[in-house]
Amino acid sequence: MKIACVILGTRGDVQPMIALATGLIANGHEVTICAPSENRELAEMYNCRFIPIGPEIKKSIKENPEKQKGGVAVKISPGQGKRFTLDQINLLPSLISDADILLGAGIVIGVHSAADILKVPYRLVAFYPIILGTTADDPLKSRVMFRFGRWMMNLVVKGYVNKARRQHGLAPVKDIWAHWMGENVIVACDREINAARDKTAFAFTQTGFMLLPSKKLLPPEVEEFLDAGSPPVYIGFGSNPITDAGKYTGLFEQVYETTGQRLIISKGWAGFAGNSSNDILYIDDMPFELLFPRVVAAIYHGGTGTMAAIARAGIPQAAFPFMGDQFDNRKQIARLGLGPVTCDFKEISAKAIATAITECITNDNYRKNAAELAQKLKAVDGVELTVRLIEGIMNH
Repeated sequence: MKIACVILGTRGDVQPMIALATGLIANGHEVTICAPSENRELAEMYNCRFIPIGPEIKKSIKENPEKQKGGVAVKISPGQGKRFTLDQINLLPSLISDADILLGAGIVIGVHSAADILKVPYRLVAFYPIILGTTADDPLKSRVMFRFGRWMMNLVVKGYVNKARRQHGLAPVKDIWAHWMGENVIVACDREINAARDKTAFAFTQTGFMLLPSKKLLPPEVEEFLDAGSPPVYIGFGSNPITDAGKYTGLFEQVYETTGQRLIISKGWAGFAGNSSNDILYIDDMPFELLFPRVVAAIYHGGTGTMAAIARAGIPQAAFPFMGDQFDNRKQIARLGLGPVTCDFKEISAKAIATAITECITNDNYRKNAAELAQKLKAVDGVELTVRLIEGIMNH
């Protein structure tokens, strides 16, 4: 079977899809990753055929962090969104003409139409349940906001999508959000952490988060730092836009002075350039499955992939969310008793981080609950479950 994975989003969207690709390839399928060109090296490292399509999200954030006020959906302007959606409709069919199924992740509103042109199945792979919409039990405000977002998508997008569909001899769609979601959303996150709810707006099957095993070991300088003293706290804010990296390096120094806790800090997309010392180490991308079991707690942005890796390490955590699923993940951390309630990322301070660290490392219940969750997750293989589901779609 030939499978095309089309992705438009941050590394949090790309990495689990490459994990899925490795599982599909292991089962004898051919996989093509279609994503922004900045992901080529990662895809080819895992023997995936790669086709560049879409904007370079990381480059956009690093060059214009002050413009990123509401997440990836805002990083792509309406005009850019139209161009990328039409490219998905008009260009993809010729680039992946032999595909037997199209899988989409992220802002892939045009991919379902591309699948219709090719007359093949389409499935959206989502990494957080909130994309499925609300239920009748949700607060009125949440239900109104979801309906408004759905209405706005139709207002802005439906016209040009249906125009493109007519040009390809396809019938118009009535609801763009429903078209994006497709027949049955594959929710690839752990139900033990964040279970999708029944009676949401769209049908779904939940599998599990798809972790990508690293091909790298921890560098010698990281090993030396870990061995040189007490287990550190990890701090990393992923793809969150940061306008003043120097401000944060100063903030991290204050956190160390307040807590006396050794810190290992991910440079992330902001490229923090602080000076490492015996007590603070700045690192590039690291294999989480090797690093997190050797730290005492994790302070981060609340991304779903990072959350899944921390949970498997069995350590307390605290999230300072900026966009989308990060806010829902903060709620889940508190609900599951894995860490303290925190402020939003835009309100973050040295005091807020120091308080979160202190609570994480002194609260016995957080450690106990984190360890119990890690035991439950040992039996979950999100890649295997998702591969099995996709194969079932094709064999149906």
